[in-house]
Amino acid sequence: MKNRKTTLVLTFFLGLFGVHRFYLGQTGLGILYLLTLGFCGILPILDFLMILLSSKENFDNKYNKQRIQREQMRIQKETLEALKNK
Repeated sequence: MKNRKTTLVLTFFLGLFGVHRFYLGQTGLGILYLLTLGFCGILPILDFLMILLSSKENFDNKYNKQRIQREQMRIQKETLEALKNK
């Protein structure tokens, strides 16, 4: 599960190299940042501000959606199994 604070730290210190994009699973953007140094540092600043100002829910919906859905499916399966066994 991607952590918002970790993403902020990576963006602040290594944003020019796109490390935060690799962490978020956006390899193509990470390579673009790496080759262009984040368009001379502009994009990492924008990314940092967008992540900082977004809520935890927005961050999770954007970067952890599949993980959350898998967890919900697992809980539903366990609940059904428990009901069947009663």
